[in-house]
Amino acid sequence: MRALAALLLALCLHAHADTAERAQNAAIADVASTGAALALGAAEANPLGLLMLPMKFAAIRYAEGLPDGDKQTAQSVISSMWRGAAANNVCVIMSIVTGGTFAPACAIAGFAVAWHEWQSGADERLFWAICADERTRQPELKCTYTTPT
Repeated sequence: MRALAALLLALCLHAHADTAERAQNAAIADVASTGAALALGAAEANPLGLLMLPMKFAAIRYAEGLPDGDKQTAQSVISSMWRGAAANNVCVIMSIVTGGTFAPACAIAGFAVAWHEWQSGADERLFWAICADERTRQPELKCTYTTPT
């Protein structure tokens, strides 16, 4: 149960991480929660199954190589998808552990978390898009995003 609490905490504590770190953390949360759910007897819904591990790594590496603006958008997409998947997995785990029947609602919970993650990165994506546009006129421009407090 402590591991589950730690996973839930990891899903929530990402407000001050940059887009790259949030994408990596979301991938880790998805893999860890998938493993926990499978260990408890859940079935893998993704037909690609374990093939997703190298694909996650490849997607993160690909996004890191994109120019600013595109990079942060890709990392936000990655973070949103996998954080939503992890939330779905945690919901399934809770359903299994409690003997509940709310597992069908877990997809809705996963979508809600994914949507929240996407919305929470809107300001940063806009900042990097503006920066990328400004760099077309001022190539030497250095941009640094600071999370609002």
